[in-house]
Amino acid sequence: MGNQVTSSKSLSSATEAATVIDIDATTNNKTNPVALFLTAGTYEVTVIGASQGGKYDAWSLWNFTTGCDEKGENCITGWVNEYNIASREFNINIPSTGKYATAEQALAKAEGTSFALTSDGQVNFFIGDDLPPDNRGGVSLAVKKVRQAEAFPQLTSASWVLLTIISLTVIVLWLVVSVVTGNHAVG
Repeated sequence: MGNQVTSSKSLSSATEAATVIDIDATTNNKTNPVALFLTAGTYEVTVIGASQGGKYDAWSLWNFTTGCDEKGENCITGWVNEYNIASREFNINIPSTGKYATAEQALAKAEGTSFALTSDGQVNFFIGDDLPPDNRGGVSLAVKKVRQAEAFPQLTSASWVLLTIISLTVIVLWLVVSVVTGNHAVG
């Protein structure tokens, strides 16, 4: 079972605090995710580093770095910023933007994401490597709720079509009953 986030480690902001998720690349893969129970709503995920309150800047599938260009990019092996988020409602993979010579370079190029939960539930955070013991580092994420769940579900175009068909059927039935019974609307 994954690690359940129970600490109150958070980053303050203008409206609601962000929870910091530290994904250890040596232990937190799909079979052992960092688990967090979240209430329904929309969440923003930002990759943060040690200087911003996280434990990690980036992670590596290897214990060495090789084959980088003069900028420390396009490495054969190096530091990456990939991570995964999953719940019973979705599976998100944020792929790495490349392999870098340093964890700081990988952090600078890391991409955030967002997700929405329609109901309260557990959300898992992990790296997508099946052999984590040979890894190093990790990924730190700031997860912040940015919007409450909608009080009523949004109607899709299919819902609007169905609603229109039902409304027209009711009107036609009312007209048929009016004609058959002789009850004409007086206008």
